[in-house]
Amino acid sequence: MDPVSDIKSRLPIEDLVRQYCQLKKSGRNYKCLCPFHTDKNPSLLVSPDKGIAYCFACQTGGDIFSFYQAIEGVDFPQALKELAERVGVELARDTGPKHSKDEKERVRSCLMDALAFYRTELQSAKEIHAYLEKRGVDAKDIEKYQLGFAPNAEKELYDALLKKGHSRTEILAAGLGLQSDFNGTVRDRFRHRLMFPIHDHQGRLIGFGGRTMGNDSAKYMNSPDGILYHKSAVFFGLHTAKESAREKGEIILVEGYFDVLACRRVGLMHTVACCGTALTEEHAKILKRYVDEVILCLDQDIAGKKASERAFCMLAQEGLHVTIATLSKKDPADLVLEDAECLKTCIQAQRVPFIEHVCREIEHMDLKNPLIKRRMLERLITLLHVLQTAVERHHYLSRCARALGTSESALEQDFTRSQKKPQNMNRQDTVGQIPSAQNFSSAEIALGICMLHPGIRKECVKLMMPEEDFVKALYEIVCSVPQDSQEMNIGNLPLPKEMHERCTILLLFCEEHGFIEWSETVARREFLQNCFHANRSLIQKKQKHMTECLLQARREGEKEEEKKLQNEYQELLMTSKGQI
Repeated sequence: MDPVSDIKSRLPIEDLVRQYCQLKKSGRNYKCLCPFHTDKNPSLLVSPDKGIAYCFACQTGGDIFSFYQAIEGVDFPQALKELAERVGVELARDTGPKHSKDEKERVRSCLMDALAFYRTELQSAKEIHAYLEKRGVDAKDIEKYQLGFAPNAEKELYDALLKKGHSRTEILAAGLGLQSDFNGTVRDRFRHRLMFPIHDHQGRLIGFGGRTMGNDSAKYMNSPDGILYHKSAVFFGLHTAKESAREKGEIILVEGYFDVLACRRVGLMHTVACCGTALTEEHAKILKRYVDEVILCLDQDIAGKKASERAFCMLAQEGLHVTIATLSKKDPADLVLEDAECLKTCIQAQRVPFIEHVCREIEHMDLKNPLIKRRMLERLITLLHVLQTAVERHHYLSRCARALGTSESALEQDFTRSQKKPQNMNRQDTVGQIPSAQNFSSAEIALGICMLHPGIRKECVKLMMPEEDFVKALYEIVCSVPQDSQEMNIGNLPLPKEMHERCTILLLFCEEHGFIEWSETVARREFLQNCFHANRSLIQKKQKHMTECLLQARREGEKEEEKKLQNEYQELLMTSKGQI
């Protein structure tokens, strides 16, 4: 068996998609919100029978390889390699993009050796152990989270990695070194820092976060963006939180590394943190793959409140339900040391919808001051704009009106008049509804009907005028199947991969829209409509082209060519009488 078929046999399409989306059964298939566009209604269709996951709204997806390429942003050779590793299929040495693969593997190897170095250094760093003990981090946590220590030395790690066989280029690409602009010398990026390894969602090491153990002005430092690490799409702890998060339908978003450890210490395993950056649109899309609700548990100082509000806008635009847990001016890492049970209760039982939280905050303000009241009005309107459903907006309009001490109708008028959108949040949404046949041509729809209804294949042979490559290939296959054959096994169709995948998606489209349930009379009528429409379009294109050729032959005095084209044009007109 070839590697592609072997991987497909071991990894059902629904199992792969389930790692990124929440699937819901829909007859023989599954549906879910599409991870490739802003989706309001489930429009990604997953067919276990056909091995296809496809969104007819944004026209993205395909078999396991096409889906993985789209969602991970990799090319086919890289998708083949990564999926093969996942299911235990061995590939030949020459499979895959050698340069890119080797480069990434060398950088990851460099990171792994750095992690081993940091962990060894921590073993003898007594002052760091004392600090961790003070923060409630014990030996089990150190081992579980693979914590390490970067010594306060100029280039101790750099020299150690060179001895391991890593090149200067690899060390810099891994984000472990800093190169001087003055003389080109390299020194360690992380020095005198407690080190937290950062992994991607599959658990592969991609970088580090370091907390200073001295008086460095930068309290935390993270790996720079590079070949493996992309801060706008990374969460600390996601690889170990995603299963728990998917089961619960919720995920807790906290400020920092110690907060993640604190929450998990009280059993909240579905806790993650951004790594050295504010929440981005890409972050929100990633969370949407796993959950419906995000619980914000960020600092409640001025900066923390702004970050929470911005996070709400990002998450709500992705259709996520956003709640917030407030911890009495403490962060989880501090509260867990004082009252671990209180931390758990605040997050699990005392969280409230984010807009409700803002309303409660506003109710304690001096709303007799017209300037403050106006600012709070604008603040609430900004938040209301990002809600994805009219029902949700109507619910909160009533609550916001009470918070402002005004009538619901007055607030609704201001909301309706307002054209304001959240700053930096504007995005063109795609309606999450499966369109009718805009994904396929009339000729493709006609052939899809023939494949599902063998009784009308005679009409297909007689009437269709295929021209485009895919249509012509599929037409020839449909015509070659015996008229009395009731089934067409698309798995055995002699088509190139791209055409075979499009054929499968076409059949999925036809089945999803109920074509297979039509009576033969309805199927014949729909086939004829699509067939005549396709032929009419084709003939009109040919007529236009032949008219241009005739005029050119006439201008150039090519009498024989002109006569030949006139005859062909007349034949085309005769053909068109039966088709348009």
